[in-house]
Amino acid sequence: MTNVSPLFIQKAKQIKLLLTDVDGVMTNGTLSFFTDAQGQTHEIKHFDSLDGMGLMYLAWCGIDTGIISRGASNTLEFWAGVLGMKYLFYNTSVKHHALDYLQKEYNISPEETAFIGDDLIDLGVLERVGLPLAVANSVPEAKALALYTSPLEGGRSAVRDIAEQILRARGQWDAVVAANRDGSFTSPRNTPRIVKGL
Repeated sequence: MTNVSPLFIQKAKQIKLLLTDVDGVMTNGTLSFFTDAQGQTHEIKHFDSLDGMGLMYLAWCGIDTGIISRGASNTLEFWAGVLGMKYLFYNTSVKHHALDYLQKEYNISPEETAFIGDDLIDLGVLERVGLPLAVANSVPEAKALALYTSPLEGGRSAVRDIAEQILRARGQWDAVVAANRDGSFTSPRNTPRIVKGL
């Protein structure tokens, strides 16, 4: 297990939900676009498969997952569905409003929530959640708030690393490994609850 603090281990055992930013965390931050024959512009996002499995492992172990993004894309809805995520917040210009929404609508407290961020727009969430997390390419202000910063960069298995550290801290990683060995691991089934424009 990577050297994590006793406080990280304590907080990891308390969380019920892990939320993550997208660009720079689930991707390397590159924005790619193409225009189709009808003149419509579409965004392309490149996700890391190990990150996806890490998020599925969290859900399999009973930790709900979700996205908070300032942007919007049909790709996010598709990928959140594939991963069995429970929540998708997009067009969210003030990201910590998602925490207020979760507490009001679903009685999920910020203290029971983890969040992975990388940039200044994420600071409001990072300073309000029980388990603030960052990736190697995060700005210094985000790293300063994080209880754990992955040594890996966004879009290059940083989310997988964080998921593994959380599950190891909770004593659940060995069960994930065993379930993959014996074939009992199953992908989570959820239709994300989508909230736009907070």
